[in-house]
Amino acid sequence: ILASGGFGADFTQDSLLSKHRPDLSDLPTTNGDHCTGDGLKMSAAVGADLVDLEWVQVHPTGLVHPKEPDAKVKFLAAEALRGVGGLLLDMEGRRFCNELGRRDYVTG
Repeated sequence: ILASGGFGADFTQDSLLSKHRPDLSDLPTTNGDHCTGDGLKMSAAVGADLVDLEWVQVHPTGLVHPKEPDAKVKFLAAEALRGVGGLLLDMEGRRFCNELGRRDYVTG
């Protein structure tokens, strides 16, 4: 077993995200920009079996910087912010869920 980190910030055409979860490849990430799956790719290149790569966690609360709204890497806004009154808004500025809901619900 090798634990090498994630691949959620690899936005290249041949990324593990594009291969295993293409439905998520257009979403921004709250992973650091260093999370590009290098360890996984190197392991596969020498014959390692990779399993369960389709199980990608999507976090519902990445802060959007007003000066960089289209940035692919977002700052992670923890559940604590929602717990003290933070609101989740859609692109039109409308509240769309109960912010205290579970991640799978809040993520949609």
